[in-house]
Amino acid sequence: MKLKEAARTVNWAYIGLFYAIVLLGTYLVRKLPNVLQLILKQVTDIPFTFNYNHGILVALTALLFYKTSHFKPSISLLGNNKFKALLFPIILLAAYTTMGISNSNGVDKHSWAFLFCSFAIIYNIMEEYAWRGYLVEALGQLPYVIKSILSGILWAFWHLFIFKDFDQYGGFGIFLVFCIVFSFLLTFAVNRTKSILVAASLHAFIIQMNITALICFLIFLVLLLTWGNKKRVNEI
Repeated sequence: MKLKEAARTVNWAYIGLFYAIVLLGTYLVRKLPNVLQLILKQVTDIPFTFNYNHGILVALTALLFYKTSHFKPSISLLGNNKFKALLFPIILLAAYTTMGISNSNGVDKHSWAFLFCSFAIIYNIMEEYAWRGYLVEALGQLPYVIKSILSGILWAFWHLFIFKDFDQYGGFGIFLVFCIVFSFLLTFAVNRTKSILVAASLHAFIIQMNITALICFLIFLVLLLTWGNKKRVNEI
């Protein structure tokens, strides 16, 4: 299918409405108390910094748009190979738990790594359900490259409603490029595996940029390239 023909099949108005709701909703829920922290305070004094508010918002918005769209979802939590999909979070948790993550909360570094990665995976499932789930599927028959660039751009600008600044990335411009490049990997992963869990695990492996992240990335890359899906992948 030619690019113009593929573009005509996309419901751009619906995607625009989805993105508008996501941006406005994120702006509003970020002003509310951190739901996760309110819950965790009932069971622990450890100050977890995760904020699930916007993750829940984008996941619920994606679910709503999936339900009201005129296409049948092909992407699910575990995708087209449940066993291999489960290997991704298992490998991530095993690698980081073994190496450990230092913290200032007085928690054993191995236990902290397990908890931190677990919270990250849960959050990333919500986020990837929206950006590499609904959005990628809503872009229909557009080429893989176009899907990756568009989803990366929209994903990056959404973070303007989440981060106070982008100094840790060297500015928003660098962050934008990072999101687009990373989106190529995440979009390839969901097209190959049809699994949100795989994308969420890939999203989480960069918790720290160290040897552990490199090991996870190399193993994940081998799993993706040897996925063994009988059907020919048509995204590239």
